[in-house]
Amino acid sequence: MRPRSRGRAWRTLTGALLGAALVVLSPLAVPVASAAGTTASGPLVRGVSGARFGVHTPIRVVSFSGPSYTLAVGLANHAVDGTLERPSAMCRTTPGCVAAVNGDFFDVTPRGAIDPGDVVGGIIQDCVLLHTPQISHQEVNLDQHTVSQGLNWSSTLTVNGASVAITAVNQELPMRYPGVDLPLAGTLLYTSAYYIATPWAPGWTTYRFAQVDPGASPTTLNSTASLQFVGALAHATHVTPGEVVVVAPPGSPLGALAPGATAALATTSNAGCDVLGGHPILLENGTPVRVSRTDTYMWQRFPRTVLGWTSSGSTVLMTVGGTDQRAGATAGQLIRILQSLDVVTAIDLDGGQSTSMFANGRVVYHPGRVERPVATALLVLQAPAAPATA
Repeated sequence: MRPRSRGRAWRTLTGALLGAALVVLSPLAVPVASAAGTTASGPLVRGVSGARFGVHTPIRVVSFSGPSYTLAVGLANHAVDGTLERPSAMCRTTPGCVAAVNGDFFDVTPRGAIDPGDVVGGIIQDCVLLHTPQISHQEVNLDQHTVSQGLNWSSTLTVNGASVAITAVNQELPMRYPGVDLPLAGTLLYTSAYYIATPWAPGWTTYRFAQVDPGASPTTLNSTASLQFVGALAHATHVTPGEVVVVAPPGSPLGALAPGATAALATTSNAGCDVLGGHPILLENGTPVRVSRTDTYMWQRFPRTVLGWTSSGSTVLMTVGGTDQRAGATAGQLIRILQSLDVVTAIDLDGGQSTSMFANGRVVYHPGRVERPVATALLVLQAPAAPATA
């Protein structure tokens, strides 16, 4: 989440989309190429004018309905602090991906700095909790087509009969960028699925555990994972596959563990199996959501990226082009555009210079000289073809 570049845009398709057709808007409708470079028969690319809403920059839309396409969270090689990727690269390397936009806000620290770059909202991918929100942040359930003011989750480590509440999962702390400075707080848990360096502070201890079942994700929702204590460190570390690392403050019950001791990690959530952060919610069940006057980013013109759903259930991805603080769309303009296209639920994603849309085998839009690397992307995946029957 780079505040200087936050820009997001929402554009929705009307219910006139046919069946499961995927649409990415550009002046001429063109079949969308698959990740393998072949042409799909249904998806199209086209553009929409926002002039009557006071938006005079390029607007691109992807929309689909039915089971032929689904949304998925894309991660930058699960290595946010070492190999940031562009949305186009995430799509090209994901089987079945036909389109992509940038995802959640994120911050990027300078090369060589102790703190890695990281996303801000929560991430759940394939029913595995990969990341908990760093600050108060809205979320979107990609499967249920709903939005929420926060991520509902709970994770507890039980050792020697004592319960240790987890306050963050795979979350960068301390996190520092303009206007935000969060110190270490509570007990922090890290897994190799989301690769960042564990933080550390004087007096804190890094506890290393091996997964008893290394093939299972330790933070799978609504399940309990068995762990075995390996040892403790007095410094930060990266997490290796098959390992869970817990960073705890002084006085934690973990301090009494001996190598070989067992622990149980229970993770619960009703948020859904595929969840991504965003800010702010623009529409919910047909009602515009008031955007605070203090959110100057949303009251100014910026490039935008938006995700939403129409009253008929079509999924809509939209980018609005522009230049930070000079051209693009405000929150009010986004909401009016969405309403005109029958979108009833919508959330703003990252934007500004991060705004990007990939489709048709190429980058359809980005506002800078080159497409900017991001921590997460929102991918459109084409369902595998049904096997032919005899």
